[in-house]
Amino acid sequence: MSPIMQQFREIETCIECSAVNQIQVPEVFYYAQKAVLHPTAPLFDQETETLKPRCVRALKRIFILCDHDRDGALSDAELNDFQVKCFNAPLQPSEIMGVKRVVQEKLPEGVNSRGLTLTGFLFLHALFIEKGRLETTWTVLRKFGYDNDIKLRDDLLPVPQKRAPDQSVELTNEAVDFLKGIFTLFDIDGDGALRPVELDDLFSTAPESPWNEAPYKDAAGKTALDGLSFDGFLSQWALMTLLDPARTLSNLIYIGYVGDPASALRITRRRRLDRKKLQSERNVYQCFVFGPKNAGKSALLNSFLGRPFSENYSPTTSERFAVNIVDQPGGVKKTLVLREIPEDEVKGLLSKKESLAACDIALFVHDSSDEASWRRATELLVDVASHGEDSGFEVPCLIVAAKDDLDPYPMAIQDSTRVSQDLGIEAPIPVSMKLGDFNSIFRRIISAAEHPHLSIPETEAGRNRKHYHQLVNRSLMFVSVGAAVAIVGLAAYRVYAARRNASN
Repeated sequence: MSPIMQQFREIETCIECSAVNQIQVPEVFYYAQKAVLHPTAPLFDQETETLKPRCVRALKRIFILCDHDRDGALSDAELNDFQVKCFNAPLQPSEIMGVKRVVQEKLPEGVNSRGLTLTGFLFLHALFIEKGRLETTWTVLRKFGYDNDIKLRDDLLPVPQKRAPDQSVELTNEAVDFLKGIFTLFDIDGDGALRPVELDDLFSTAPESPWNEAPYKDAAGKTALDGLSFDGFLSQWALMTLLDPARTLSNLIYIGYVGDPASALRITRRRRLDRKKLQSERNVYQCFVFGPKNAGKSALLNSFLGRPFSENYSPTTSERFAVNIVDQPGGVKKTLVLREIPEDEVKGLLSKKESLAACDIALFVHDSSDEASWRRATELLVDVASHGEDSGFEVPCLIVAAKDDLDPYPMAIQDSTRVSQDLGIEAPIPVSMKLGDFNSIFRRIISAAEHPHLSIPETEAGRNRKHYHQLVNRSLMFVSVGAAVAIVGLAAYRVYAARRNASN
């Protein structure tokens, strides 16, 4: 069996037994149970004989939580508190000395004058695992809320579950204040931006950096030195909260948020109610960006992130996000999320009834020099407007005439005027990403989203439907009034008849 175990390191135990002779039968069930309850694979790499990265990150977070005085070492008192929390039993002073002696003999930097260092803490757990005492490390991890994947258990993440499709989730002021402090703490060089190494350090107590993959990777603007500015940092958190509140909550806890988890997130008011109130009080707005191929959608997103214009055309094949903070008049800051929808994915998106529920405002981009691009953009606008009318999730819409540095096609002004008047929305907003002429487009997007009762297009079918409902309501009103008159007349006649009989 030894060569087999050498070849296949994932095999945890090999044991010989005999049911007939009752040899090591209980041990078989003991090791089977142990392999399930205290598996080696998530914690330890048998090939390199080292702790796995996710295990190291979890133990580092636990070490920091137990290091109450933040001096980078666990004192005797802190070690004892840790022991009581995890195993409900205190350590005797001699036992603490014994633990530190074992670490110091094998790894001198594992202990210093203040106590057990992080290096020593990790070494101790590696030693437990090598000696087959996996239950020790698993007990510690589970006491601090980790599951078998070494992630926080779902029951520790009180994410608001009951919300309507047109409600969103945002960070509370308490969570934003915590993030401000974290940003300052990890901005070691004080340059107002987190360099990649600083960002990696910030998330070193999380299972992995949450922004290394789409849709978060490259969704925020970077500085010239590839750093993430404070606005970009908060924007990334806002985007993650909008798309995956549970991911936000878990990562807040991983990086040290010790407040009530339920106090970190808030649910916004329903957009339907916002329309009735004639204004929205959200801090984060999501804008769906529609348009035909080569219309300038990606260039718009890149400009939003402060990236230079590029003449090279590369079609977008999947949804892409860009997020940034927009300064509004009066010093108000709002977070805007641009979500680019490739032309080929529009049909699939609109096949779902609630697809526009998460959309605060829709943008329709076209190449102002290309008539075919304009026609396709208006087709998409009508499709989206119709879907909103049918589903009850109407959204404000703006048209963007991109590439304003080029000559418009001959009938551009007449066509845009006609469509704007027919649908009852604002005329197309001319912009040129190449010339850097944005025409305050991002502020105008926020302004339209803040007033969700305006800029909502009305199609001919929608007008006919509304007219029909008005006729039906008017007819019902006449019927109701007629019925009321008849009832009053009947009651009056009965009173008159009763009085007449009484007088006779």
